[in-house]
Amino acid sequence: MIDILCSYFIVAIQNAKHYEKTKRMSEHCQLTKLYNYRYFEELLSNEFELLSKGQRNELSLIMLDIDYFKSVNDTYGHQSGNEILVQMAKRIKSLIGNRGTVARYGGEEFVILLPDTNKQAALRLAEIVRLTIANRPFATQNFLDIGVKHESISITVSIGVATAPQDADDSLALIRHADRALYIGAKQAGKNRVAEYMK
Repeated sequence: MIDILCSYFIVAIQNAKHYEKTKRMSEHCQLTKLYNYRYFEELLSNEFELLSKGQRNELSLIMLDIDYFKSVNDTYGHQSGNEILVQMAKRIKSLIGNRGTVARYGGEEFVILLPDTNKQAALRLAEIVRLTIANRPFATQNFLDIGVKHESISITVSIGVATAPQDADDSLALIRHADRALYIGAKQAGKNRVAEYMK
């Protein structure tokens, strides 16, 4: 009887471990190990619910995109591009710490969700992220030139910032407005800059 119970217990533990592993894999980007788009959207929806209930004062979103990333892939190879994405993820995560949640939004875009953070504080943090990335080159191997072992690549990012409730009434609007600030306020204005959403 004890042997039977033990075998059931072992199976239950294995099932629980498998479930946790599957759940973790479904919530994270396999390359960067950051949270993925799916997890981020659910988190953002939950945070908006807290905001609507008055359990959050403000909710800021930083969206950033690597400038000229296609040329990095074209010059050094897609493997180098992947190495830079991994380093970028680590760098952003170390800068944000426990102040918010960092996720890979897709391609070369990353998002940072900052609960109870006003726009001015989010803009200051976004500028720190921008400067840290711009001032510290990324190291990678050149996978297209077998004669070159290591490359030091300067990377810049363009960043958009939006804050709820003043900039958005729902989660989709917050994403859309941060994206608009990123592309119109930062990318079209010359890249390597931080822009806030303006109504």
